[in-house]
Amino acid sequence: MLNAKSKENTKKEEEGFKIDSRGKANWALRKIRHLKKKQSKNDKLAQKEIDKLQAEIDEVKEWLESENDALQNSIDFFKNLLKGHALDLKEEDPEFKTLKLPFGKLQFRKQRKKWHYEDDKLLEFAEENIKTAVKTKKKVDKRKLKKMVKAVGDKAIIEATGEVVEGISIEERGEKFKVKVKDQN
Repeated sequence: MLNAKSKENTKKEEEGFKIDSRGKANWALRKIRHLKKKQSKNDKLAQKEIDKLQAEIDEVKEWLESENDALQNSIDFFKNLLKGHALDLKEEDPEFKTLKLPFGKLQFRKQRKKWHYEDDKLLEFAEENIKTAVKTKKKVDKRKLKKMVKAVGDKAIIEATGEVVEGISIEERGEKFKVKVKDQN
């Protein structure tokens, strides 16, 4: 059986703390102020640590960039040496395309011609001469255009008429050299 005092304690525990006076209200305000000061100290400490970590992250990034730049310089150096060797092989055999080795390949691959467009001139020309290659938003459909013309030297010529297309110059590009390295497993 519970006595009167333990019933009262149980009732207080169930109700919890209650502010019912100015004194308790003032105490709660002091408690909040104290807790906010602790929060502020925590924020300042955390920000100092974050700043230190950010400085360390920046240091790591600088280190990584420096190291990788040095490695890239070495990679470029070896690629140039390999290109020199491949060019020597190509000089010996003009048909040379690929040298397969255990750790990769040296390759020459033909590149497509690169077309340079002067859009204003080309549009004007196409509107007068190749209407089907002009899109309604006043832009030349270069895919359709390429089907109707062919490259002759640095000019584009309409195959059907032999007329030079204004607004296009064509750049002949040599072979592209590649070094392919097998990935590590």
